[in-house]
Amino acid sequence: MRYLRCFIIFVFISGFVSGCWVKGRSDSGLRFKRITPEMMSRMDRLIDLGCDNEVEYFNRDVAMLYSILPGGGQFYTGETQKGFMYMFSSPFIIPYIVSFQDAQNSVDYYNFRYTIHFCSKKLKISKRTKPRENEIVIEKTVH
Repeated sequence: MRYLRCFIIFVFISGFVSGCWVKGRSDSGLRFKRITPEMMSRMDRLIDLGCDNEVEYFNRDVAMLYSILPGGGQFYTGETQKGFMYMFSSPFIIPYIVSFQDAQNSVDYYNFRYTIHFCSKKLKISKRTKPRENEIVIEKTVH
């Protein structure tokens, strides 16, 4: 029974120190980066208009190698606040494991976002998707 209590306390402290409780807030820079459905629909639209290549801004393998050091993958993607959080909570195993997946999510997110930006610039498409009231929209069709 005593070991169970120690384990529960260890898990609670590990979760608290890792900042897992902070990551869920939408205004926090520590939250996990995820590709949203809105981003997916923008990418689908750009692919329909002729954007056929994905731009690799960050390399997934490099982020994984940097993640061997706690917070290294986050430093690679420019998320220094998160990198320091993972570095300081590295004595706990849970944040160390989470940092690997978080680095991969961040790389995917930033690559996807950069590809959308690159393709939008290449195809000269503005971010605004709805036409104004008296605006005529000419859509480009791909044959």
